[in-house]
Amino acid sequence: MPINLPGNISVLVIDEQTLLRQGLLAMFANEPGIEIVGEGVDGADAIEKAATLRPAVVILSLTLPRMDSISTIRRIRSATPCPEVLATAGIHNETTMREAFEAGARAYLLKQCDFSELSFAVTKVAKGEFYLSGPGGSDVIAEYVRPVLEAQRPGGIMTVREREIAKLLADGYSTKEAAEVLNISPKTAETHRAAIMKKLGAKNVTDIVRYCIRNHLIEP
Repeated sequence: MPINLPGNISVLVIDEQTLLRQGLLAMFANEPGIEIVGEGVDGADAIEKAATLRPAVVILSLTLPRMDSISTIRRIRSATPCPEVLATAGIHNETTMREAFEAGARAYLLKQCDFSELSFAVTKVAKGEFYLSGPGGSDVIAEYVRPVLEAQRPGGIMTVREREIAKLLADGYSTKEAAEVLNISPKTAETHRAAIMKKLGAKNVTDIVRYCIRNHLIEP
């Protein structure tokens, strides 16, 4: 285990993919100013090692086994002292991104990003700053992420059932037909539909279709 030198940013890497995780450890070994203090494969590892190793930053995959990654972020961020969390994902998913930031993550990067971008993001979040991968990321942070975090209103995130209904509506089903498919009452389906419209700020089904395409619920 490398020594955490004074002035270095201590980092814990949590990822279920052994090859990717070991690749990051090898690349960070030659990165000045950043020191890897541990690694893990799931949420339990993340919570335990964040508490014992006290890293400044946890790089955490959003597809961890055994424990929900979003719940893991909340657990890590509720500790004292708590590290900053840099979340990584295989695909861009608007809902998952929002959940990660609301849970306390400071950054959201795609696993396809360059190592130089990941290293830069680590230095940003270690300072308590936000970072979002891709062009226009700073604009999204200012216009979307910060308002979401400031609002932190209960019920703002789509539930699993609401996503199921959103997908059916986007596929052309009526609310009544969606209710039949999911074996729920039409009234319950209408309630879910109203919640979906409110949470997405949608004006019509076309807006729901756009949401489903962006989040890979349906094919464009």
